[in-house]
Amino acid sequence: MSFGGRLETLDLSALLQTLSVGVASGRLTLTRLDRHAVLVLRGGRVVYVTGGATVETLAGRLLRQGLVEEKQLLTALERQHDGTGYRRLGEVLVEMGLLAEGTLQMVVRQRMQELVGELLAWRSGFFRFEPARNGSQSDVEVDLGDFVLPAGLPPQELLMRAVTALDHGDLSQPPPPASVRPLPGAIVFEATGGSATGSYPADFTGEAVLSLLRFASQVLARAVVFAVEGDEARGIGEFGLKARGAAEAIRETVLSLREPSILKMAVERRRSYEGPLEPMRVNLQLVERLGGEKVREAVAVPLVVLGEVRYVLYADNVPLGRALGPLDTLESAAARAARIIEKTLLARVAKSRAAGI
Repeated sequence: MSFGGRLETLDLSALLQTLSVGVASGRLTLTRLDRHAVLVLRGGRVVYVTGGATVETLAGRLLRQGLVEEKQLLTALERQHDGTGYRRLGEVLVEMGLLAEGTLQMVVRQRMQELVGELLAWRSGFFRFEPARNGSQSDVEVDLGDFVLPAGLPPQELLMRAVTALDHGDLSQPPPPASVRPLPGAIVFEATGGSATGSYPADFTGEAVLSLLRFASQVLARAVVFAVEGDEARGIGEFGLKARGAAEAIRETVLSLREPSILKMAVERRRSYEGPLEPMRVNLQLVERLGGEKVREAVAVPLVVLGEVRYVLYADNVPLGRALGPLDTLESAAARAARIIEKTLLARVAKSRAAGI
């Protein structure tokens, strides 16, 4: 089913992740007054991106990067247009032994991440997704362009490549191995009319975490948000802790994600855990920081931002002594918070790029 709307409501990152989850095949078109772009997906993977502010041919890029000589390119172009049927330039170059298949794929990936990096900065415009006829992947055709990756890239990987390259100020080099970036300088937010407090990164990232805690306070007795930083989880906010000094203790808490725990389970599985809190060392450390009361069952909800678990919401009903109950609404709230955090990070990258930082 085709659908469309405004990028102000659903941006490219959210669109790609939605289409990836749905294993969609089709053409996603982005339009604004001065520019136009097209992304083609097959089976939820991005195989082709075109448009944007700059137009570049594969031949021009290979020549600029010194990967193929001009004379070799002219020979390949002649063979490409010899009337025996259309073939992409990259296929011809690989067939002639002038370019390695791996090098060709690297160049195409670089170009794709450049375009996606540009499109992520579009804060306004319109989108339209047209699925392949009868859901057939083979029905998704691309323009007669050369920047095509037949196997495609998972949207999460492409988004991370683009954002990481933007962060490093170089879109022409492969990104370093993915890692969770530490939180930037934090400021303190105090909940209005509630008890949720904590230290959060400035801007809407902090507001999103605070809003999640406020929502959790409506369905659970107490909760803590942990920021995931490499192999550690650091407490940054909480509500409902009654024990003396527990709130301060949580914000000084750093728990290992190398050992088994409810937090590690949520991070590794990338989905919520609900059930008994097993008497593992890290879990026991967490219980002590919460005030020491015995916890029979708890929930841990991961917040996935740009393909990585950046935060985990831990919650239980210990002070009330009742079962957790359905958590669908809590998971939806966590997903919304992750979306806001993601948009904030991307906006920050776009702003830095515009300022030439």
